Amino acid sequence: MIFRIFEFFLGFLAIGLIVFLHEVGHYFAARFFKVDVDVLSYGMGPRVYSIYGRNTEFRISAFPFGGYCRMKGSIDLEKALRDEEDSILHKESGSYFAAAPMDRFLIYLAGPLTNYLIAFILLFLASIIPVERISDKAYIAPVSAYPELFSVDIKQDDIRKGDLVLAVDGVEVEDYQEMRSLLPKNGDGATLLILRNGEREDVEIRPTMLDGSFSFGITLYQKPVIGNSSVSELKPGDRIIEVNGKKVYSTLDVYENGDDEVFHLLLDRNGERFTYTVDSHLFPFSWQSEIVRRSDVPTSRAFSYALKETNDFFVSTFRALAALVTLHVDDARKVITGPVNAASSIGSISTEAFTVSARSGVRTLLYLMAIVSISLSIGNILPIPTFDGGQMLICIAEMIRHGGLKARTYVHLQITGMVLALLIMLGMYYFDIKDFFF
Repeated sequence: MIFRIFEFFLGFLAIGLIVFLHEVGHYFAARFFKVDVDVLSYGMGPRVYSIYGRNTEFRISAFPFGGYCRMKGSIDLEKALRDEEDSILHKESGSYFAAAPMDRFLIYLAGPLTNYLIAFILLFLASIIPVERISDKAYIAPVSAYPELFSVDIKQDDIRKGDLVLAVDGVEVEDYQEMRSLLPKNGDGATLLILRNGEREDVEIRPTMLDGSFSFGITLYQKPVIGNSSVSELKPGDRIIEVNGKKVYSTLDVYENGDDEVFHLLLDRNGERFTYTVDSHLFPFSWQSEIVRRSDVPTSRAFSYALKETNDFFVSTFRALAALVTLHVDDARKVITGPVNAASSIGSISTEAFTVSARSGVRTLLYLMAIVSISLSIGNILPIPTFDGGQMLICIAEMIRHGGLKARTYVHLQITGMVLALLIMLGMYYFDIKDFFF
């Protein structure tokens, strides 16, 4: 129970840090445009500790789950309301309302842009951290060659069983796992440099849309050699050469030739053959793979890789939000979750990764925080008055009208925004409750 609480707390701390950095983006933009910031707080609730700068109180608050940036301008708004002015006429030096609409637009835009930049930095750092990972030679096969295993209609006529991929779109690959990471996820095709029968050949492949994502219809073509085994009869390095009397050349052949979930295996161990029978798909062994310590990509490609991953996360999150707005809830739920469930997932996944190694834990946490940062960036550009997107929309309206909004109109918009924000938050917590009970 205590461990679960720790996981939950870790997740909320990670989300809170991303929210605070969002507010830091507003702070620096405000100071750049000569707008004073009364308070920049890490955390919410009562003040715990403060340091006072020239114009700003830098505060640590009691609940470290977020933060806020309070800009100067409340006195201007209060005076305009009290005097029933059509617009905010009396503006203090350094007030938010004294800034030009374009400056205020950029101050609010700085929050989502900061989140995008943070996601990029986190993904860059995660991509260069070397961790132990499975590595298989980049031998491939088309899934269409195994209709009993893959119930998908994807054909890659130029791919043959046992083709060795040397490069993807001109980028050399070390293994199958790296090859998969280089394949485009946005629907674009790819050019594979393959080795077949001792000759190199360029092959064009195109993806097919399946269940909301693109698939190239190729899979790992792995030798049927046993790795670790839970039974004494089988040893690492044993090679399966026949299943139910049929010759096999890959792990795919092994699964394809199972008869009524009974596998009569003929194996070779250093030139000696022997048999073993397995009566289900739950084999008491794993397939042999190499374990290497490597980062996601070489450092020379980390920048472009992180930028691509950030853009992919941005697009997928935006599509999920659009699906939610258009009431395609099931599609949105594949990406969007509530804050409690998000914090719990971040905490549990990260702590599980830390049990493997410190490097793996840090890498996983950075990766998950990047997803949170992109989600916060997308969420804040919603055209709701209390969100950054709504404030930017107000600034655009002021630029078009060549004048500020009435003080009461501004307040009414803020109240409307608060109500909408509350409804959105309740909807997010509904997702949490639904996941917990259903």
